[in-house]
Amino acid sequence: MTQSGFATGAPCWFDVTSPDIPATAAFYSELFGWKADDLGPEAGHYTILSQDGAPVAGIAPATAPDGSTAPPMWTTYFAVPDAEATVRAAREAGAQVYLEPTDVFGQLTFAVLGDPAGAMYAVAQLVTHPGTARWAEVNNPCWVEYAATGAPADAMAHYARVLGWRHQTAAWETDTVAPYQALAPGAGGREFGGAHAATEGEPAPSWSVTLRVEDCDALAERAVALGGSVVTAAADMPGPSRVGALADPAGATFATMSFG
Repeated sequence: MTQSGFATGAPCWFDVTSPDIPATAAFYSELFGWKADDLGPEAGHYTILSQDGAPVAGIAPATAPDGSTAPPMWTTYFAVPDAEATVRAAREAGAQVYLEPTDVFGQLTFAVLGDPAGAMYAVAQLVTHPGTARWAEVNNPCWVEYAATGAPADAMAHYARVLGWRHQTAAWETDTVAPYQALAPGAGGREFGGAHAATEGEPAPSWSVTLRVEDCDALAERAVALGGSVVTAAADMPGPSRVGALADPAGATFATMSFG
């Protein structure tokens, strides 16, 4: 367990990079009813998105760690008790370090990494930053998903070593070659994500975030009306749940999930 209360290795924060932060803030605020707070020029106009005063996610300027322009995309941050130690462990496990541990106004220290297959992820040592406050509530993150280029279990071995995860074949899985992996913190706790073998044409290897919503289909219509697009039409999944994928006007993709 980290000092922030998040289980070690659990998703604790999310943000989306954008070439036009005000426009992106307007899109998500209209779509989910979130409030957007620009932290000002000293923070690069990083913007916090919240629901009823509880932080949900952030919007970051589209600048990569090396100073180049970053593509619009959602990033998942996994909670760690010591960012420096985690980065050392990640290097030993074959990770590429895109951004060394960086302090943000004493609120958190984060680093950006690439796993051995090339998927980007981030880790965060939260200090006073509250992280994502309402996991799995409506209009909040509820799941993270990894698209693997090979067997998902092979890809997850890196995260088990670095973040201590438990990963196991999902109970409903019938594929014996590259079975779906359910992910959970190593010290116990609820499942927070999964890993699947990427389908043809799917960006991989990569991480994606899923937001719980009341109605995937209605939300997709609203997203399109606001300038977004449908990446994958909503479909029924085991659960029972309904899952779809959307893109914001800048092109950053995210998934949606509704239940019942």
